Amino acid sequence: MKRMKGTVRFAWRWIGPVVFVALIWNTNMSQVSEAWRHGRAGLLLAAAGLNAVILLVKAWRWRRLMQLQGIHYRFGPAARYYAIGSAMAAWTPGRLGDFGRALAVHRDRKVGLGRAASSVIADRVLDAVALAGVAAIGAAFLPGPNGLLRLAAAGIVASAVAAWFLVRGTQGGMVRRGAERIVGKFGRLGAAGEEVGAALDGLSDLARPALGVPVGLTVMATAVTFLQGYFVARSLSIDVGFWTLSVALAAVSIASLLPVTVAGFGTREATLLLFLGPAGIRWDQIIAFSLAYVVIISGSLALMGAAAWVMRPGASGVVVESNP
Repeated sequence: MKRMKGTVRFAWRWIGPVVFVALIWNTNMSQVSEAWRHGRAGLLLAAAGLNAVILLVKAWRWRRLMQLQGIHYRFGPAARYYAIGSAMAAWTPGRLGDFGRALAVHRDRKVGLGRAASSVIADRVLDAVALAGVAAIGAAFLPGPNGLLRLAAAGIVASAVAAWFLVRGTQGGMVRRGAERIVGKFGRLGAAGEEVGAALDGLSDLARPALGVPVGLTVMATAVTFLQGYFVARSLSIDVGFWTLSVALAAVSIASLLPVTVAGFGTREATLLLFLGPAGIRWDQIIAFSLAYVVIISGSLALMGAAAWVMRPGASGVVVESNP
């Protein structure tokens, strides 16, 4: 039975790469190369540079979320660990590398791992809800035959609603008690149940008007992310509207949460084909855009994460603020 589960888990993680290879196999790569040769380097560099803006805005948001939960962390270390976590997330299944930030807070601030993880969960939920909203609304109104797009929109809305109820449900403690009972069934893993409950309770601390600041920062970061993708598309002379591409990129971000691939290979290209194909964008243009996006956006993010790793502070009081 264990071997069967291991085989299924291994096969599940290779879904994306298999889809990616199939799409590349059926793509005229000479046209892709031609698009790259005529790409405008200035726009690509601008797109890469916007990663710094996105990281700073999101790091400020994460720090604000921690403050609302009673965890005080200086902006400099928060920005460094956000860059490291984002770089790791870009190259791990389901963006799991993002939770490296929780380990840093757990170590530096001496809070429970569940409490530390709650700020990362909230950070990701804000992004997911914003992107799901754009993708769902946009998918329903994109031009072309949109039966599949509406189905995708329904799935995205369901995901956003589930994320919202995850946050709202913690207010009454019901989700916490349920999580503790489930994990506590495993005896020695009862402590894990307490950490899960602490993470969910950390989310309930955010349900107040002060959450408006992180929400505003989410809108800002999301808009810059869409602008970043638009720069890549225009550098390759792809004639796509800003809104249409934004909807596609939002759907790509939601699909990247599935732990079926690494660095979004396969799921990204398939999602772009689903959303941009009906808008008249050719197959080879979509593949050219997707590969350029990986190299420019994910590549520059990895470099920023590496630089942040070199500059990361040690586990000492210099990374935390004094409690008010």
